[in-house]
Amino acid sequence: MPVAWERPRVGSTVTGFGQNACPHLHPPGRGRGYTPPVENGSPNAVETVGLRKVYGEGSTEVRALDDVSLGFPNGEFAAIMGPSGSGKSTLLHILGALDKPTGGRVIVGGTELSGLTDRELTLLRRERMGFVFQFFNLIPTLSAEENVLLPVLISGKKPAKYTKRLDELLDLVGLADRRTHRPDELSGGEQQRVALARALVRFPDIILADEPTGNLDSKTGSEVLDLLKESASRYDQTILMVTHDPRAASTADRAVFLSDGRVVDEARDPNPDDILERIRTLESPG
Repeated sequence: MPVAWERPRVGSTVTGFGQNACPHLHPPGRGRGYTPPVENGSPNAVETVGLRKVYGEGSTEVRALDDVSLGFPNGEFAAIMGPSGSGKSTLLHILGALDKPTGGRVIVGGTELSGLTDRELTLLRRERMGFVFQFFNLIPTLSAEENVLLPVLISGKKPAKYTKRLDELLDLVGLADRRTHRPDELSGGEQQRVALARALVRFPDIILADEPTGNLDSKTGSEVLDLLKESASRYDQTILMVTHDPRAASTADRAVFLSDGRVVDEARDPNPDDILERIRTLESPG
């Protein structure tokens, strides 16, 4: 049986590996079904330039995003924060090629998205991205391991080639002994860990997480955040997480703050108190 390809591990304070990052690699034979990468020399996994998203027109016009320019380097764990209606979920959806901007540019791994067809965008999401949402979106009739392997089946790959990868991920998320259980036999935290393993199974360059701890208690949420941080360190993946929770955001390398569709602040290695104060400032009138 062919063994699953493993991404080289990089520096991780959690696992104790060395601090020198390895070159960015992809599984052998993983072809690109979309346009060739743009040679822009950028170290960013994801980049936006003058991004705009407008809904409606005239008196009903709403600017969900207004001239947003951001770069998220390879291997960064970033939190995207802001008051309700600030545009953070809209930004995440556009970065994940789930929605299209009104103007500006989105560049993923050197590939500019504006010239891609719907099929090419689907292939890009399938090959380069993994998604984790507040609601776990597991298939109720499938076991934990079958749910993890779902992206493999959708892509037309042979699950047998991912046996080693499946074992590795179930061990990483602490579900090796729950692999045959269906979602209704798992706790909320266990279901979210299945969803996380599913997002990771095909070695995506980017994980996009929308309120991944929103339905979890604080202890379980903390465990899921630790797994996200571990994934960024171990596999050199870029993780972009929308959250309203200062404690969740404090686990990230950087927090980016939006207000009225604009980037208004950011914090490196943030702590919960600092984040909470910044959010209160954004939410205060005037």
